[in-house]
Amino acid sequence: MRFESKKDGFLWGVSGFVGIIYSGVSILIVYSEDELTSVYSLASIWLVLTIFMIWILPKTTHYTFLEDHLLCQSVGFKKRIPYTTFNKLEPANGLYVGWKMSTAWHCLVLRYNKYDELLISPANETQFIEIFMQKKAQFSNIN
Repeated sequence: MRFESKKDGFLWGVSGFVGIIYSGVSILIVYSEDELTSVYSLASIWLVLTIFMIWILPKTTHYTFLEDHLLCQSVGFKKRIPYTTFNKLEPANGLYVGWKMSTAWHCLVLRYNKYDELLISPANETQFIEIFMQKKAQFSNIN
């Protein structure tokens, strides 16, 4: 079963924050150098980053339950997590430092192996958690 990534205002907020910083730097450049070429460069970089974060990243991020593992994909990155290594799935609270395949602020932390974690944000969290618990129970009985 495949789950698309959840979308909320988080990526828009990040893009707006970067835009404010770039605007401040652009104002400083205009006042100090009286030249607009670097301002155009900053604006084009911000536009490319925004297009990537708002449209490309959410469209390419998804989570798929396969026969013996969970496949998490984002842009060109893939992470395969065997069901036998599942520990627990819990809501993320606060800032998170680690491997992220999430496109939303409210997301889940998937704990697997002994110390590994992955931040994910499936659109249908309740169904994802239900399938996660089924796979965890099914494959924990095997070992």
